Amino acid sequence: MYYDTLTMAAIRDECSERILGGRVQRVVFPSELSLALEVYTGERHQLLVSAEAQEARLLLTGPKPRRGVEAPSPLELLLRKFVRGARLEDIEQPPLERILRLTFLGEEGRVTLVCETMGRYSNVILLDSQGTIMEAMKRIPATLNRYRTILPKHEYVPPPPQDKENPRLLTPGILQQALERSQERLLWRRLVQTVAGVSPIVAREIAHRAAGRADAPAESILGPEGGAREGVAALVRVIQGLFRLGEEGGWAPCVAYAEAEGGAPVAYAPYTLQHYARSEPVASMSEAIETILAARAELDPYEQVRDRLQAMIADRIGRLQGRLASLREGLVPPEELERLQAYGSAILAVAWQIAPGQEEVRVDPELLGGDAGDPPVVIPLDPRLSPAENAQAYFARYRKRQAAGEEVPALVRRAELEIEYLRQLQTDVDLAPDRPALDRIEQELTEAGGGSSKGRKRATPRTEPLSVRAPDGTLILVGRNSRENDRVTFRMASPGDLWLHAHGVAGAHVIVRTAEGPPSEETLRLAAALAARYSAARSEPRVQVDYTERRHVRPIRGAGPGMVTYREEQTLVVSPHKAGDEE
Repeated sequence: MYYDTLTMAAIRDECSERILGGRVQRVVFPSELSLALEVYTGERHQLLVSAEAQEARLLLTGPKPRRGVEAPSPLELLLRKFVRGARLEDIEQPPLERILRLTFLGEEGRVTLVCETMGRYSNVILLDSQGTIMEAMKRIPATLNRYRTILPKHEYVPPPPQDKENPRLLTPGILQQALERSQERLLWRRLVQTVAGVSPIVAREIAHRAAGRADAPAESILGPEGGAREGVAALVRVIQGLFRLGEEGGWAPCVAYAEAEGGAPVAYAPYTLQHYARSEPVASMSEAIETILAARAELDPYEQVRDRLQAMIADRIGRLQGRLASLREGLVPPEELERLQAYGSAILAVAWQIAPGQEEVRVDPELLGGDAGDPPVVIPLDPRLSPAENAQAYFARYRKRQAAGEEVPALVRRAELEIEYLRQLQTDVDLAPDRPALDRIEQELTEAGGGSSKGRKRATPRTEPLSVRAPDGTLILVGRNSRENDRVTFRMASPGDLWLHAHGVAGAHVIVRTAEGPPSEETLRLAAALAARYSAARSEPRVQVDYTERRHVRPIRGAGPGMVTYREEQTLVVSPHKAGDEE
């Protein structure tokens, strides 16, 4: 669900029109990660805010939300005190951000509720009138995020700015240069990488309107050798047209549907989705979002279990990313090690010059490998230690940091591999077809240290990989989770079989049996489509899929099941597709 900056802008305008100036009559938490405010403006409106990783959103909902938690959280208690009975006096969206700031004025003073709908980084934060954090739905200590500490009594720091081009300030020349810096083959991917506020669904819409198709290659606009072209100017016009919709009062909320007759709702946007074959207008942006959510709930009876597992995995990834940042900060440059060792040696060389209690010593730069003409180097000393003890202290720091320098790279790599493995589990959760499959993932997550040990279930039976027969009879095996991936690749496949995987994203290992000879082009493309369908890129119109012989695939030592490296690969671009007959 792409709750992007344009969606937030449409919701901002909708809230400004319908609830700005109203008074909050009720505060309720439907879940630990969502809250609802009843705002009265002559009629009652229900404002729902969710910080759930998979469905972060802010909207005006139809049904009155019910309480879903027993004990009130610290945030709920503060909202009751400062927001219930207060008037909503301002609604602000920082430029190009998925953030809405709601400012309330009540008897207890002025407070601001900051709603950040940013996927797994989503949060709801209450600030006082000075911008100091009073409480947050998710507390983030410095150990997890050194840039942004989200804790009471800390100053609120907004998310770091995007290092991308501002869509409102684009010129053909600026966009041309930005797009040419990217190596992505597809135009929409380059737009996501280079233009702020452009989500995948916005990027595909831009590509469709400017280049005629959502999956247009970048070269269709840039040309094989780059250079200024009318296509780039058309691209700028489309981008700026979409980002001016709010200023011109031109929001046109819609819901897009799957192409099949009676197809389910699959996407929403605050503008007409022209790159879908069928889209229909709706009365408001909130209604569009609720239509998609209702369809998902109807189609997926295990949605709550998926959300819980995704939250567990996202929390584990967040902690690992915080650890990675700390580890990388602990990496000592070689010149720092040399400096510590040289300081110790230099102190011994001039020990006779150092008086008791001295706090520093100036030494000839040549003692440290410098030139004779350089100024003296000042070496700090501990006045409580003798010269020899000061030298040994520098040598001890040298040895300690040298040992850390040898250990840290391995720890960094281990954390990186664990994050990759957890991203595979995120995809496994999305693709799990039933409750037993979700239970197996939860068991795997617990065994990997990412879940609670409370209420551990007994070992669940092993599942069989998906088997598909190509039209020519060739057998294709599909691993739909990390353990199945490990099994099809290293226990079921022969060295000469073909191995396929979506490029650069978590997903299925797919094996094409080659005992009867090389596969046909039709079979190869079917296998690639299955790899795309069972991957994190399954919602994209076109997916790059790598393939190579199984003999060129190797497990990563120390990584989770299904984590591999491969070489000698070739690449296909296909549409995600579920096809074939299960055996």
